[in-house]
Amino acid sequence: FSTFDKLVQSLESTLPSSVEKSDLFLTSRRVDFGRFKRDFYDKSCGLDALVVWTGIRSYLKGSIEAVQKGAPLTEAEFLNTAKFGRKRGLLDPEQRSTVYRHFERYEKSRNELELWDDCDRVAATLHRITNLRSSDEFRYREVCYSKIYVDEVQDYTQAEIALFFLLSGPNDLFLAGDPAQSVVEGVTFRFEEVRSVGYQLYKDDKSLCKPLQVNLNFRSHSGILDVAGAVLLRLFSVFPDSATKTKPDCGLFRGPRPSIFPNVVVVRL
Repeated sequence: FSTFDKLVQSLESTLPSSVEKSDLFLTSRRVDFGRFKRDFYDKSCGLDALVVWTGIRSYLKGSIEAVQKGAPLTEAEFLNTAKFGRKRGLLDPEQRSTVYRHFERYEKSRNELELWDDCDRVAATLHRITNLRSSDEFRYREVCYSKIYVDEVQDYTQAEIALFFLLSGPNDLFLAGDPAQSVVEGVTFRFEEVRSVGYQLYKDDKSLCKPLQVNLNFRSHSGILDVAGAVLLRLFSVFPDSATKTKPDCGLFRGPRPSIFPNVVVVRL
């Protein structure tokens, strides 16, 4: 069992070292969302700090397209609706341009201060793995795993999921998660994008499995699940592209029906 951070640390100590500065990732120089919002975010841009951070982390630096080219996306690539449609990007062209201008200022300042964020660290690790795979197949196999099981996959960017693929291969990776339960700032997730990662890395492999939806809930009875499903249905009607819509959960037994009191008056004593 391991956390993602420990996995990356293990790879950094195992993979052949390069002469690049990016191989040194001191904790004191890490930029997380809190530091980004405090030191780099410009309120005058008109977008919330989390929206800008998500655009940078999930698309400009952490998408499979950025992984494939080995560099952040250009503004033209980010504005390409064929690759980043409404369901995937959730931003209109004007908002994406705003995010990109903010990203350019952030990258310039971050480089000048010699800071790094998680996308930089993952990109450096991916670079070292791909170099090892092309130069020494035997050593590459030594750092790989026969099977990898990942829980809460909705909290990972495409670049991080690509790392799992490269360490296990396309058919020895088991991913589990719920796209409506993401808690990591800056990550927007759909299971369609997991398949996109697999396709981009293993285009000739036709055996990639489709996601399997599990809607049998063992934690709650149907009475509670029906009410929760009704709330989610209303949320999806207002925010249709905010998360992947799945089948409603069903329970093993009916259970007592919850009571709803819409006109409660609270009297403070």
